[in-house]
Amino acid sequence: MADALRDAIQRTLSVAGRPARARTSRVTRERAAQLLDEVTRLGREASVELARRGQDAREELARRGQDAGADLARRGQEAAGEMTQRLEALERRLAALEEALGGPREDPKRKAEG
Repeated sequence: MADALRDAIQRTLSVAGRPARARTSRVTRERAAQLLDEVTRLGREASVELARRGQDAREELARRGQDAGADLARRGQEAAGEMTQRLEALERRLAALEEALGGPREDPKRKAEG
């Protein structure tokens, strides 16, 4: 690609006409070639840097995704434990109410198991 760009610049310079002195033409062409080489080098460096940053971003997103998944799992376990405690408290209250209303009733856990 650098050669194609260099050729395009040389064609552009030749369309503008030859400078009055051959030495000036040679210096101008050398400078154009230097500039083109510099642009090519900077483009390659930018490409490498962009690829590196993309890889870093992918790794960070993967890490954040894993952290979020672990956090959700932990919160789910905590919520399940809390729900179990609340359900047990409700069962105790229901049993107390049933007993107050008419004596002992069948244990709902035994009924569900049987």
